[in-house]
Amino acid sequence: MIKKITSIYLIVMMLLAVSGCANKGVTPPQESAKQQVGQDAVAAEKAVMYNYNALLQKKDVTVPELIKYIDENIGSISQAGASSMIIGLEKVQKEKLPKLQDKFGDSEAVPKALTKIYANGLTSQAISSIENQETKDLLFDAQSNGFKIETAEGMYFPVIDYSAYKKYRNAVTQDITAYIDIMAVESDKTPIKDAALMISWSEIIKRAQEQERYIKDYGNSAKVEDMKQLLKRYTVFAMYGANNTPLFSYDTKQMIPEAKKTYLETGFDANKGSFSKVMNEYLAVLKKNYYKLTPEVQEYRNKASEEIR
Repeated sequence: MIKKITSIYLIVMMLLAVSGCANKGVTPPQESAKQQVGQDAVAAEKAVMYNYNALLQKKDVTVPELIKYIDENIGSISQAGASSMIIGLEKVQKEKLPKLQDKFGDSEAVPKALTKIYANGLTSQAISSIENQETKDLLFDAQSNGFKIETAEGMYFPVIDYSAYKKYRNAVTQDITAYIDIMAVESDKTPIKDAALMISWSEIIKRAQEQERYIKDYGNSAKVEDMKQLLKRYTVFAMYGANNTPLFSYDTKQMIPEAKKTYLETGFDANKGSFSKVMNEYLAVLKKNYYKLTPEVQEYRNKASEEIR
């Protein structure tokens, strides 16, 4: 009897052990379903990105074609995938921009037509009112390709309208959201026109510090090099001004009072980045030279942009 009970006990234990091992190898139905959904999402995104990259490779791909594809698919992919789409769109716009600018520059009808309506805004209705068909088509073409029209020295030319990118802010990664915000400010209000600054000294510093912050926060971003180039440009604005809005008076060589006040009140922290470091040193050189343009001041600012990185 004892032998019999022992045998039954051993059999039960073996069955329990086998059952336990089997259970360890089986994924619960709910977990399996989640894994399948994740795999399906990855596969779907790969298909979306494959088709998008195929579009980018087309020699005759148009910006409206890309925008249509992005608008239809951006909600179904990851932020990283969405960011790649936006970067690809910008790249195509930059490639097409020079040719479009040449068309504007070669047309005698464009400045004649735009002189009459530009100040009131280039709405679709305003463009439709233009009698010259070539000009009308050119403006609508620029508009549909995501460009806006700027003017300087009597000339009209297209630039990328980054405000149009704002609808993608919540779909992309943080670095691309920040990039869109910075570039939208640039395209909404250009910093310089007709060799004169169009924004205040405080706005120059504010924008430069935002660009500097971007470089520090998103050092691995695909757009960090573009931001470095933009910051170099603003360093020139901050240290030189512009031909028609110089930082120093052409007559007295003294620093413009408004700029001096702004810079002294800013309090540049060298730890925040290369721009703040350069400006901090610049102010020290300026103070030493009584805020006057001297050879020492000139020498420092000539080499300063090289330190922006």
